[in-house]
Amino acid sequence: METLWKPIAAVAVGAVLLSGMLCPAARAQGLLNESGTAILANAFGTATGPEALTVDWSVVESASDVYTYSYTIENPAGDVVLKSDGSPTSTPEIVDDFSVSFDATVAGAYVPSSQTGGTYQQNNGVIGLFWAFDAVNPGGSSPTLSFESDLPPALGNANASGEPPPSPWASVPSGQQVPVPSVVPEPPTFILMAGTLLLFALLRHSHCRVYMWLSGRMS
Repeated sequence: METLWKPIAAVAVGAVLLSGMLCPAARAQGLLNESGTAILANAFGTATGPEALTVDWSVVESASDVYTYSYTIENPAGDVVLKSDGSPTSTPEIVDDFSVSFDATVAGAYVPSSQTGGTYQQNNGVIGLFWAFDAVNPGGSSPTLSFESDLPPALGNANASGEPPPSPWASVPSGQQVPVPSVVPEPPTFILMAGTLLLFALLRHSHCRVYMWLSGRMS
């Protein structure tokens, strides 16, 4: 019997130690403070040169575990309106709105009334968040567009547009994604679930072995 229960005890102790190591991981590493850039490609899939937009982003975690997501849209110098065949015109192209895609109805995904920046903000629920701002000419940048969330970042899609319409820029299919709140369980959750299921499986298997051993001794 001692031989049967030693592996089970070892797994149980390992699961407890694993959970203790994973749960405080974020605290041990300090508060999150990340920044970077992402490229939004235009309607023709151009992700380089003056026809692509640059999004400067940051994600900063507070001591109260609230994440502030911020974005600034850079309209490169030389950006011009393109003809329907993709050839350039001499008309400068502006950008005046921006949106990020995530399900803002998920608990903790969006802190109510925390959306700031620009001249107009809108919470579109399952679609995400939208900002409008004064026209940004080529070579200029938008104001900082921000919101708060209780959830850590994952990657999601962003879109922007301007004048003349539709003048779209987007993460897909040729651009890059930006940080948005993660609305799925973090990896440690899956690891703990897998460890728990493994523990239950081992316990069940060992229980069956004990039952068979007892049955053999009693017969």
